[in-house]
Amino acid sequence: MKLKLWDDVKLEWIEYDYDTARNEFERRAIKIADGAKIGDGVKIGNRASVGNGASVGNGASVGYGASVGDEASVGDEASVGNRASVGNGASVGYGASVGYGASVGYG
Repeated sequence: MKLKLWDDVKLEWIEYDYDTARNEFERRAIKIADGAKIGDGVKIGNRASVGNGASVGNGASVGYGASVGDEASVGDEASVGNRASVGNGASVGYGASVGYGASVGYG
C-alpha cells in the first residue's frame, strides 16, 4: 500500500510505502491510530490525525491539521480540507469535500 505525505521543503507530495511512512509520522506530527484503515494512494498532511476504527478510502486526502474521528469514514477520492474535522462516527461520501476549517458530524 502506498501513502503520500506533504514535504514542506520540496513543497510536493512524496509517496511512501505505508510501513516507511509510519517512520515519518512523529516527525510530521501525524497521528494515525493503530485501528485505523488507510486506503491506497491516500494523501495525509502534516499535523493530521485519524482516529481508532476510522477509515480513509483509496485516493482520499486529509489536509494539514485535519482530524478524522474514531469510527468515522472518509470515502474513496474524498477530501478533508486543512484544519477541517470529521466527527466520531460521521461519514464523508465518495468524492465529497469538506472545506477548510469545516466540521462534519458535531452537535
